[in-house]
Amino acid sequence: MRPFHDVHVHNYLSSCSGDNQSTVESYIEVAKSLDMKLIGFANHTWDETIELPASSSFYKRQSMAFQMQIKSQIPERVEGLKILVGAETEYCGMYDVLGMGKDAALQLDFLLIPHSHVHMRNFVMPATEDVTNARARVAEIFAGIEGITPERATALAKTLPEPELEAFMTEKKVDYVQFVSDFMVESFRSLMQNETLKSYSDLIPVSIAHPFQPVGSWPLRDPMVARISDNTFGELFQMAAKRGIGLEINGATNSPEVFRMFGVAKECGCKFTFGSDMHARVDMQKVFGAQPCIDHLGLTENDLMEFVRT
Repeated sequence: MRPFHDVHVHNYLSSCSGDNQSTVESYIEVAKSLDMKLIGFANHTWDETIELPASSSFYKRQSMAFQMQIKSQIPERVEGLKILVGAETEYCGMYDVLGMGKDAALQLDFLLIPHSHVHMRNFVMPATEDVTNARARVAEIFAGIEGITPERATALAKTLPEPELEAFMTEKKVDYVQFVSDFMVESFRSLMQNETLKSYSDLIPVSIAHPFQPVGSWPLRDPMVARISDNTFGELFQMAAKRGIGLEINGATNSPEVFRMFGVAKECGCKFTFGSDMHARVDMQKVFGAQPCIDHLGLTENDLMEFVRT
């Protein structure tokens, strides 16, 4: 089986898209050229009826009202290609807040939920103790400069990216690989138990976007996944299978550790979706990077979520 669908498509309505020409029409052309049978638009979306748990300039611009204008851009009929309108919302695991309420979700054909946007510090995942302590030291240094108030010093320290804080760290206290690995396990578990998700997960299709693939820490993905046992994956994926929640397979799922993880998911009865996570027209072909995982697992159409079956 080859990937005939892609339900993780971002166009220009997602702020992170770097392609201003990534219109619905242009994606339809690309999808047809790749012999796709189904595509699903899943722009980043935060339901404005849900209060943001922390400051996020990104999601303030990605409201449900703004994103749903895409419905008026989709032709009534496209020969040979089915088009769905979904969304990729956010799960803020450190707060147990899901960015999509029931009323908003029921306007969609499907919903993608990531639990692994760990680069969104203090919104999705807390910063490590090492980073927090380093920022405090930098703030003290800034505060010692004449004319800089303590408040301004703290604000300046917050602007420094984490790599630039390395020089201000004393002996590190945190095993970062274990920290993120543990966080992803707990965030997946708490997402499966989230009351907002429970209110509609049996009413619309829901798939977990790039599960256990730590965005912003890709080089450490395999060591992080290696820290998670088959028993732990089994516990988590049984929860997903029982709830009918799927898992996304994408072009990055091509290592032995990831094969192991998805193998456990298949044994637990999980169903799957494919997604390129494309942010520009040239990226749709990335969905075919899922082929090694598909072949390794021996997936057939029966292993896919029903809404993507062709």
